[in-house]
Amino acid sequence: MSASPYVSALPSVQELRAFLESRAGAATGLTDILRTFQLPVRQKASIRALLHDMAVAGDLLDLAAGTLKASIGLPDVARMRVSYIRDDGNAAGFLADDALSRPVVLLIKPPDTPYLFPGDIVLVRLRPATDTQKREARGLRLLTRLDNNLPVTPANTPEPLLLPCDARLNLPLTPEESTNTLPLAPQQIGLATPHALPHGAYAGRVHSVLGKVDDAGMPSRLSLLIHHPPTTFSEQAEAEARQIAHQNTALQSAPAPSGRTDLRHLPLITIDDASAHDFDDALWAEQTAEGFHLIVAIADVAHWVKPGSALDMEAQERGNSIYLPDRVVPMLPLALSAQACSLLPGQDRLCLFADIHITPDGHVVSAHIGRGIMQSAARLTYETVQQVFETQAHQPTLPPEHPAALLAPALLPALRNAGAAIRRAALQRGVMEREETGWNVQFDSSGQPCAFVPRNTQEAHYMVAACMILANQIAAEKLQARALPALFRTHAQPSPDSPRPMARYSTCAAPHYGLRLKHYTHFTSPIRRYADLLAHRALTHINDSSALPHVPLPAPDVALVSQLNFTERRAATIMQDSLNRLAALFLAPLIGQRMSAHVMTATRHGLRVRLTKTGTPSFLAWSAFPDRTGMNDDSQHTHALAHHPHVQSGAVLSVTLAGTCPARGTLMLTDAVYEH
Repeated sequence: MSASPYVSALPSVQELRAFLESRAGAATGLTDILRTFQLPVRQKASIRALLHDMAVAGDLLDLAAGTLKASIGLPDVARMRVSYIRDDGNAAGFLADDALSRPVVLLIKPPDTPYLFPGDIVLVRLRPATDTQKREARGLRLLTRLDNNLPVTPANTPEPLLLPCDARLNLPLTPEESTNTLPLAPQQIGLATPHALPHGAYAGRVHSVLGKVDDAGMPSRLSLLIHHPPTTFSEQAEAEARQIAHQNTALQSAPAPSGRTDLRHLPLITIDDASAHDFDDALWAEQTAEGFHLIVAIADVAHWVKPGSALDMEAQERGNSIYLPDRVVPMLPLALSAQACSLLPGQDRLCLFADIHITPDGHVVSAHIGRGIMQSAARLTYETVQQVFETQAHQPTLPPEHPAALLAPALLPALRNAGAAIRRAALQRGVMEREETGWNVQFDSSGQPCAFVPRNTQEAHYMVAACMILANQIAAEKLQARALPALFRTHAQPSPDSPRPMARYSTCAAPHYGLRLKHYTHFTSPIRRYADLLAHRALTHINDSSALPHVPLPAPDVALVSQLNFTERRAATIMQDSLNRLAALFLAPLIGQRMSAHVMTATRHGLRVRLTKTGTPSFLAWSAFPDRTGMNDDSQHTHALAHHPHVQSGAVLSVTLAGTCPARGTLMLTDAVYEH
């Protein structure tokens, strides 16, 4: 019998996608598709063409890894998140769904998108990978733009131009209102809507004025506007938070709920920064004949914030709280983060706790994670605890006004000794403690920055950190032993290609090189980190007698991992941007003066440096060096390093502050000479 001359109908895009989703990662080839839809072999080329079109349209991006066989030969299409715009006008960024991806350079913009902003999500077609550190791509279409409003300020140029307040954008705009005048006064900040002009330049219309660059709170406000994190909660989320706060009042002085250990007889204490209001964790310890008995109690946020609720969805979108010098953008509404879930002194709070017994050398003898109810006995700060440590030898009795005066005298010494033991064990396994110096910004009565004060790590910080790391380690071991779906914190070992790898979240347990641990997770900060909340849900599942064992926990997927890795980086960037703008304001009266800067890294165009006066980064072009040094060189920076070996990380330079731009958080440094 001859073959039928008729062509069988192909499945629709929706039908083919539904079939591929049902495969759930099982390798699927063209033959499998033909068999499922009862198509003849001659339709193989048509199915391949259909899959090609679906890939280019982005319809295959969210399939489980490994669903389609590589032999089909589909184009490499991915979502790219724009990080910055290079000087050549090309967008650069990372793959939005791959936390470990190489940097990506977008050589061709999407045809329907004349300009791109940092934060845009673009569907791209990647070129084949090479041995270089970057991948090249062609834009297919813009997927997401959070906002088309661009904060701008008048540029300091002869012609009237508007300068974006985002330092990642070198995109001056011609004001639409007039070619001769600016719609903003000097130092004013406005919102503009940009659009491309036929000859390749850009114009913008200012539609609102935000205020002046030195208005109180403007540096943080600008940093938030530019990076677009959510800053307000929906009415539904706020209503859920108020309801939880009301339910929480019923716990006060009531018997311990069923299935929970009553810890209210233990004088658990919180130790945080003086400005903190969200108290996630509390500590208690005693010295025993075998070593130490330590309890790390953590606010049980998972009891209140249920999966799929408005609170849960908005916390997931935020990923974490954002801490700025003059404000906090919390992951949860204040009714929870600063009240109902916060371990406030004298208030009964639900908690998860790690009950740990360790040897005098800091090695774990036994550890248990349970559900409890507790009451904080005191709210202490690192400074007050450090004061006790430094005066204990010659002042064993605290003055009555001291926050720790009513605590048992043996509590803080026991915590101190337990923390020291845990740190000794960490040093034995190869952990190197680093003193990371942060900076506190002080403000005057008008809200202007008046001082940048170094914040040095002291013994009290190390003690609390050691206890938290141990609790996180124990939580990770419990999660891994029970194969529970949660996120692990991983840190790759440095390599020539990646000398300073970042710690990241992952659905798979892998070693944490920095801590020299086989497994690690985040468990101790569920008020301010969504990953910790997920760990609590998984650990609660195995401790909750009411949980149905046959009902599986939902597993975090790759999209959630990428989201949390991104929001973590975003929070750090917003914090640094805010500090940069505050530093530019603080240093403005010092223009023309000399100051010191530490070299961080060298590039082709100059040095990345850090000012010793504010701890903030800046850039020093090679042209800032006098010609007699030979540094004014357009060659590769490796050439400069070869002829000037003293240009290395840690070198100290004396520079002149030539100018500041508080709106962008940038400085101009010139006239550099070496101090040593």
